[in-house]
Amino acid sequence: MRYEMVKENERREMNNVLGVVRQNFEQVLKSSYTSALTMAMTINDDGKPEHFDKIAKQLLDNNPSIDVVQLVPDGVIKYVYPYEENKAVINYNILSSPQNRFEARKSIKSKLMFFAGPLKLKQGGIGVVGRLPVYKNNRFWGFSAVVIRLETLIKESGINSIDNTKYYFQFSKINPVSYKEEFFLPEKQEFKHKPLLKVTIPDGEWNLYLISRNQNIVIKQLYTSVSLSLLLSIIIGLWVTTLIKKPAELQKLIEVQTKKIIKREAEFRAIFDQAPVGIAKLDTLTGKFITVNKEYCKIVGYSLEELLKTDFQSITHEEDLQEDLDNMEQLRNGLIDDFSMEKRYIHKSGKIVWINLIVASLWKEANKVLNHIAIVEDITDKKRAEEELKQSFELVSEQNKRLLNFSYIVSHNLRSHTSNIELISGLMEGIKSQEEQAEMVHLLQKVSKSLDDTMRNLNEVVNIRTNLNITIERLNLHDYIEKSVAVLEKQIRDKKADVQNLVPNHINIDYNAAYLESILYNFISNAIRYSNPKKKPLIVLQFDEEKKALSITDNGIGIDLKRNAENLFGMYKTFNNNPDAKGIGLFISKNQIDAMGGRIETKSEIDEGTTFTIYFK
Repeated sequence: MRYEMVKENERREMNNVLGVVRQNFEQVLKSSYTSALTMAMTINDDGKPEHFDKIAKQLLDNNPSIDVVQLVPDGVIKYVYPYEENKAVINYNILSSPQNRFEARKSIKSKLMFFAGPLKLKQGGIGVVGRLPVYKNNRFWGFSAVVIRLETLIKESGINSIDNTKYYFQFSKINPVSYKEEFFLPEKQEFKHKPLLKVTIPDGEWNLYLISRNQNIVIKQLYTSVSLSLLLSIIIGLWVTTLIKKPAELQKLIEVQTKKIIKREAEFRAIFDQAPVGIAKLDTLTGKFITVNKEYCKIVGYSLEELLKTDFQSITHEEDLQEDLDNMEQLRNGLIDDFSMEKRYIHKSGKIVWINLIVASLWKEANKVLNHIAIVEDITDKKRAEEELKQSFELVSEQNKRLLNFSYIVSHNLRSHTSNIELISGLMEGIKSQEEQAEMVHLLQKVSKSLDDTMRNLNEVVNIRTNLNITIERLNLHDYIEKSVAVLEKQIRDKKADVQNLVPNHINIDYNAAYLESILYNFISNAIRYSNPKKKPLIVLQFDEEKKALSITDNGIGIDLKRNAENLFGMYKTFNNNPDAKGIGLFISKNQIDAMGGRIETKSEIDEGTTFTIYFK
């Protein structure tokens, strides 16, 4: 009975000691994961870390279990803190190193943080390296890494604080290259036949042994008690005293470790609250918020209390909600572990907030995700800048298109006139009679007048397109239509046309007076000029107040839009045999409408008539 009791007590004591040290190891690894995740959050959408040195310094100051932090884009170490002590590792490619690439690729494959080593560090010494794979836009970016020197790891684990007169620790790992078990603590003598306990730490695939120094201690106690029966009572007293003291010591050790855990939890909370991005923990099934940090509240404009009473669906823009819910369904069913997307929130004030969202699962049960974490970054300014850039590009493209079109017009029309002048001049050299010479001079005068008309028309177009100080006035549309009808009274009477001004008297528009007169004159006169000889001309002008659009409808000969839609508003483009047609009126009117920020639409059928609709800005 004594033998069994001593052995059981020894096993229980070793379990307690080993359990405490294992908890310390796990706490160190959790703190390392938090630090690596925080460094990963500093990487922006362009793959560049922001405020690396500042955040790295804060992490090392608040976490004594970490010696170095690194960012490793594409497997090459580019950022390290502290720099001077560790600059030897800059530009070191871990994926091409036989010593590092096996465990680095294991981390990439699992998409989880893995601790490589212990191994020899390029900056000197031995340590372990925790690498967290980072993904941007669903593509592998690199690693966020922490380095813990072996002496720091042993110190923080509490191994050095354990009484080593009865037990000692050994720390080992299977070498990924040689597949042999390597030991890293001083006492490396054979211990397989000694009483021991062993635990595995999966985050680094390490083995932690607690070994009894004397494998025959129980038997010796029995021999001693038999041979020294007279001292039996003293031995029992000492043994009882030992049993009484041990729980107290363990309780004290547990209290110390509890205080450390509380302290580290407070440090994690400080990082959570002060993070430069919004962080929230949510119930995956319902989407309700469990906890959020200050930056998250600031981004959406709601208080902590308000957010805890709602869910993410309530603040998500309706156009982005379905994509978000589809991703959440895959996450909830365990099909994916994380996802990222750009989406819109509805701020409490009602404005739209663009954010970059990263979601990762936290807790699973029966392969179902119960909780997840959401990290959001406000990218509203970035989106606004992209939209402004897009609008500027479209404006420049439109300007270039108009400039190119105008250059074609100038080139074509001027070349036509100069060719005619050159031809007539060549013919005049061979003319001898005055009669032929007079005829050639008459032709030259006609070409010269046509060239002058062309230059005037082109000059008017240039004036429209380059006039940056157009005078805008409040004009009554009904009255201006009446003025145009009065100017065209003779043509209307000659054609016996019926012009119906159905625009209400109260309609006012902000427009340039000269442009409005020109536009109305051109469209009404065209409707009269191209009337159908088989019908009494009817011209109806109406205004849609909701669309701010003036429609001018006639029952004239119409236009074949299938053939002429692209050239409808081109310079000198005509679509019938009317000798009065010059092809300049519609061109000028279209440029004037564009200059005022409006647009025009056309509907027409042959022999049915045409409707021009002018939309005002």
